[in-house]
Amino acid sequence: MVNSLQALVVDKDEAQLGLWGQPASGKTHLLNACARFARDHGVSLQLYDATQLVACAVEEFDGFGQCEVLAVDNLDAISGNAAWESSFYQIINRCRQGEYRFVYSLSRKVEDLGIQLEDLRSRLQWGLMLQLPDTSESDLRNIVQQRARLLGIELTPEVLSYLLTHHSRNLASQMAILQTLDGASLSEKRKITIPLIKQAMACQ
Repeated sequence: MVNSLQALVVDKDEAQLGLWGQPASGKTHLLNACARFARDHGVSLQLYDATQLVACAVEEFDGFGQCEVLAVDNLDAISGNAAWESSFYQIINRCRQGEYRFVYSLSRKVEDLGIQLEDLRSRLQWGLMLQLPDTSESDLRNIVQQRARLLGIELTPEVLSYLLTHHSRNLASQMAILQTLDGASLSEKRKITIPLIKQAMACQ
């Protein structure tokens, strides 16, 4: 999954990629990590949250696609909104014409969305669609490690065990902690260690 996202960002694979999974499965953090990966590789990426877009008029976003990668979180929020459904139908057409690459997230698979525009539904299924795994106890360690690597963070087994033992095992909470630790690591110019975790989290 991480490799597929990175390949899209640097234009080495799919032009369109969708992520879907339950709330708190890490979709937003993956898209944020894509934005950082794009910045680090000199790729222009625009990231939007569809839950905020639908509160605005479509005409306010005529500039969609003035980038190399367009990323949209919570795209299922446009379901049933005729104007935004039509807009994203055109957005995907432009993606397929090579104007930019498109990555988005959904809380359900495309077939279960309340999309009224069937042409949009079919276009959402054109590209690669990846399901994020449920965050069961057995999955959590690997998922946190994968998300950390996408952020450019290397966690030793000891550090990972400490995080999962001493902090919430909820994936959304772990992703927020990783963001905090990433900032602390950069500001302190130190690797992420257990002492750094204690220091960073004491300030929260």
